[in-house]
Amino acid sequence: MIGRILAHRYEIIEKIGGGGMSNVYKAKCNVLNRFVAIKILRDELTQDSDFVDNFKQESLSAASLTHPNIVNIYDTGFEDETYYIVMEYVKGETLKNYIKKKTRLSEKEAVKISRQVAEALKHAHSHNIVHRDIKPHNILITEDGTAKVTDFGIARASTSSTINNTSNVIGSVHYFSPEQARGGYVDEKSDIYSLGIVMYEMITGTLPFDADNHISVAMKQIQEKPVLPSKRVKSVKISKKYEDIIMKCLEKHQSFRFQNIDELLKKLNALNGNIEPVKDEMEIIDSPTIEIPALNDVEENVINIDLIDENSSSAFKSFFSGDMDDENDEKSSNNKKITIAAIISALVIAVIGGVILFKSFMYVPEVPVPDLLGRSEEEAKNLIEDLGLVFKVSKREYSKEYDEGHVMEQSVDEGAKVKENYPVEVVISRGEKEIVVPNLLGRYAIEIGSILGEAGLSEGEATEENSDTYLAGQIIDQYPAANTPAKENDKVNYVVSIGPKIIYVKMPNVLNINLETAKLSIVQHGLAVGQVNEEPSEEIAEGLVMRQSVTAGLDVEQGTSIWLTVSSGKPENEEPVEPAPEEGVFPLAISLPADRDKVAVVIQRIALDGREVVYSEEVDTSEGNILVNVKGTGTGIFEIYIDNELYDRVEITFE
Repeated sequence: MIGRILAHRYEIIEKIGGGGMSNVYKAKCNVLNRFVAIKILRDELTQDSDFVDNFKQESLSAASLTHPNIVNIYDTGFEDETYYIVMEYVKGETLKNYIKKKTRLSEKEAVKISRQVAEALKHAHSHNIVHRDIKPHNILITEDGTAKVTDFGIARASTSSTINNTSNVIGSVHYFSPEQARGGYVDEKSDIYSLGIVMYEMITGTLPFDADNHISVAMKQIQEKPVLPSKRVKSVKISKKYEDIIMKCLEKHQSFRFQNIDELLKKLNALNGNIEPVKDEMEIIDSPTIEIPALNDVEENVINIDLIDENSSSAFKSFFSGDMDDENDEKSSNNKKITIAAIISALVIAVIGGVILFKSFMYVPEVPVPDLLGRSEEEAKNLIEDLGLVFKVSKREYSKEYDEGHVMEQSVDEGAKVKENYPVEVVISRGEKEIVVPNLLGRYAIEIGSILGEAGLSEGEATEENSDTYLAGQIIDQYPAANTPAKENDKVNYVVSIGPKIIYVKMPNVLNINLETAKLSIVQHGLAVGQVNEEPSEEIAEGLVMRQSVTAGLDVEQGTSIWLTVSSGKPENEEPVEPAPEEGVFPLAISLPADRDKVAVVIQRIALDGREVVYSEEVDTSEGNILVNVKGTGTGIFEIYIDNELYDRVEITFE
């Protein structure tokens, strides 16, 4: 594709990326004089007529989206069995690579990117466009930190056949919503779920769901609840509010998620104080109001005459009823007062005595709880039980601070007073956890975060190297090595395979030589012999090679199969052959650069069946320019390279 010009205006310069559905190239628009990105759809997708129809329709819809957080679509087209999309060229990297480079993002940065992606989705949803494939691979981060969402048209145009494409599933199943995994109804809330996965990965550096195969991942999306981000990464403080937002996005049932992107944006904006925080409503428990009666005269409150037994003597009742004869003299009055006072005193003494007697039966002594931290389990147990308390081990946990078998936590603080038989719970240390570095060799890079997290370790530096043994994406080396003792949260560095190193060799010229010699020459150059065909020939003697599938002198990947056509001799029934048109000569003048003493000049002829090198020499630049006589017939396209850099591209008509 390099050097190709689409629609007579987009000149492809270099490949900048690729995925399960397309390859992406940097190109220059020669009409508007600007750089663009061109996405070339893979051949297998263009064979799907349903996809092509959807793609055309949805690309037009996606082209209507204009937003600072969306990669703009400028143009679409079809040329020579190639479907392509012309998009805004974004100088930066994918969010996936950005997370991988930084291990995990700070909450502030994660919230910022989350809000920008949500703004992009809000704009798309307002145009009735659901993305359906939100993942870090489809989010670009510019050099100034702006997030831009891409692939709206392709994602929307995806049909069952494209979803079943293996490479696409590999990239997307970790971000599918449960309804997508089930093949159910997809709407805006599906994008919200996928964004929740992206937020989870940004803040933890790991995916919430992973497994050995993609069917298992899909089942986890449907059935399992994700581990809280704060539990996944205990060494980093994650705010409760942001964690709640992520977990609500990841609700399995659509009705339990944010019902639209506006609801999600309000919560995200509130994290940075853009919206006044809602005050927590405190639950008020209604309790009955106790009315305290006013105190009256002592005589009225101490004794209620209605409480006196009706069988009491009339003389006794007469003291309280006021029915004393008016004739009673002063002595009778004094006797009454003395009697009342005696009764009151007796009642007071009886009450006090009853209280004392009640307390003597009901009182349970309290004892202070001792400090148990650091004591052995047996010592702590004896100490608690000697005080009349109940000793209980609630659990056993690993600890760096306390030795194995010693108390590391107690449910009641030292010095607190409790009654006898009160249970005191303790946590017993299992000692420092012995951590062994797991074997990462052969595992895929996407799995490493969860593998190391489960072992109590963290990801270190990830580098890439070529490998003839391991597939691209697999781990080929690690440090520390597998089964090496380690401490909690130690970092493990690893090397990821990018596949075998591609080596290019020169294609030899095997024309007009016998087949066995041609095969030997091909093998000696690091290539392989492919299919061998036979054809009659008037010019080439029987048994000699008359055609080779790759033009001599071209650079070709080592190990490539070369097809040969061998002459079977003259045809039995000779037919008149039209003479080939006579080749013409065109003098091609080339100016040489003055900043070098010698340069390599290569001229290639561009044809439908490939490229042919018609001139290749190292020349002295002191002459200033050279003249090369190029031979050919008709009209041809020629490219001139100086020191492997494209110097000029010319069209020559031979006469």
